[in-house]
Amino acid sequence: MPYYVHSDPNADDGHWSTGGMRECARAGRCSDPRIEESGGKTVRLPALTPRAFCTADRDAVARALDALPALFVRVHMELGNRGSGSGGPVVSVSKSAPVPLSLGADELLRLILATLVSWEERVRTVARLVPLDTETSRQRRDGAILTQAWTILAAHLDALLALESEPMMRDGELVYLDGGDAGLDILYLAWRCRALLTETAKAARHLHGVPCGSCGFCELREVLDDNGQQDGARCRQCGAQYDAETYKALVAEKSAPIRLSGAHRRGLVATAGDDRLSRRA
Repeated sequence: MPYYVHSDPNADDGHWSTGGMRECARAGRCSDPRIEESGGKTVRLPALTPRAFCTADRDAVARALDALPALFVRVHMELGNRGSGSGGPVVSVSKSAPVPLSLGADELLRLILATLVSWEERVRTVARLVPLDTETSRQRRDGAILTQAWTILAAHLDALLALESEPMMRDGELVYLDGGDAGLDILYLAWRCRALLTETAKAARHLHGVPCGSCGFCELREVLDDNGQQDGARCRQCGAQYDAETYKALVAEKSAPIRLSGAHRRGLVATAGDDRLSRRA
């Protein structure tokens, strides 16, 4: 069965008219946002794409899916660590001595399996593969469930992301989900694993008082090198990047005069013809 045209991996976003596009399913977290003017302000909007995700975020979903098997194994190794996102009680798995079990890790493992299998079932349908035998699948070991679901999804990723909206069971309720939701699920599962393994990055520090040289907004966030030292900055508003040297030059050019005028509090950028003396007065 061919993939939906809007999910063709060979499609070039630039060959489609705006009318045939839709916004990237990652919305405000889109990795390749477009910058537009609205009401006299610069706004950051999701990329327009003929598929569920822009190319950058489709690749992000692929990387998250590739990482899930190894992350699953590592989370499984945390089952015996009660400090892994749990703090729950000791769970007895037999009549012998109770075994300390991380309820956080256990819940996450079950969520991963249930989520991947639910999408596996839908991909099997659109790809015309043998339907999943629910009763037999429940008797398999976790590793076998994960391996089979991951193999199907990895081999048909673009078919997965092209799924149309259909009802699926989530938390005991039927909700309508499509390929965009599938990609978001995969990204979320990978993030949950890294969070439990304490591998999620700390929020980038806001570099107050320094406006972006491209859009003028004071929305610069620090960029760190491999040693955790500041190595530049990135604008959260327009996405402009600054290495260490260009950021240093930007600070020298913009920071001092704007702090004197107070314009940084209003998101204004001083220009060459700006009468700073009058403004300070």
